[in-house]
Amino acid sequence: MKKFLFLMMLAFIAGMAYVSVHEKEDTSLPQKMERAMRLTKMMEYQDDDYDYIVRYPGFFEQTDDSLLEKGCCRFTFWQDDIEIVQTAFVENNADSLTLEQSMAKYASELHASQQLKGNDYFILSGHLLSDTGQITGRRFYAKFVQHRKLWFVQTLAYPEKCEQAMQRLIKEIREWKVWQDVK
Repeated sequence: MKKFLFLMMLAFIAGMAYVSVHEKEDTSLPQKMERAMRLTKMMEYQDDDYDYIVRYPGFFEQTDDSLLEKGCCRFTFWQDDIEIVQTAFVENNADSLTLEQSMAKYASELHASQQLKGNDYFILSGHLLSDTGQITGRRFYAKFVQHRKLWFVQTLAYPEKCEQAMQRLIKEIREWKVWQDVK
């Protein structure tokens, strides 16, 4: 009986050692984020004031509209050192700038490293800079859609290490139509 218990204990220890050696290492938070972004259901938000629609990941937390300005919405994810913020807002084109002039203005203000212009929109992206002009390890992606004297803007700010994980959301923003049929 003692021999049997000893052999069982030895087999248990050998099994635990095998599992601990061959067990997959924990995946990093950016890898978990990439998987979550790939599998999550996209939710739709429709603004009550301007009627625009924004799609956002189902696990993002929506900021209460009463805390924001008219025509603004914000969705966030925060865990450990990862903060991802998706916002949409409406801005007046008070100076009646053209698409090209606005793109140059915002690209300069945001220090955008990439620019893309469409018929009624432009997209800017690049590194987010601190107040002192230093690179923060975060990136932004923003689409500005012109409608009469208004700019409809959707932005995404995220850590550089999550760039791959954000591709689905970046595609959503790139293909964003301000007004569309709610599914």
